[in-house]
Amino acid sequence: MTDGLSPEPNTYPPELLNAIGDLLATAHRHQVGVAFEPDGEGWRVHYLVKDWPAVQEYQLSAGPLSNAYDLQTAASAALRPLVKMGQSVTAYFDERQRVKDDHAKRSTQAEQ
Repeated sequence: MTDGLSPEPNTYPPELLNAIGDLLATAHRHQVGVAFEPDGEGWRVHYLVKDWPAVQEYQLSAGPLSNAYDLQTAASAALRPLVKMGQSVTAYFDERQRVKDDHAKRSTQAEQ
């Protein structure tokens, strides 16, 4: 069975696997989902974030990261905007967890 990405069945170039692996690892580190979409002319890469302020304020839970003629280029191009956005997402989730922890601590102290 061939996948249309490489001349050998189910054999992907290491550069492609590295680009996708780097993108997925970065997304995981920042708690952001990534979607790959073939669009007929190439590939689009999107981010997906659940329960982030942009979702509530702007009704955005997903958006574009890159668009390119091949998957390797699209994945590589998506890395920089993902890192930039991911830092904001990580800071938000860290702060939200800190607030929850502080609230739980105050509740416990009030009960004693």
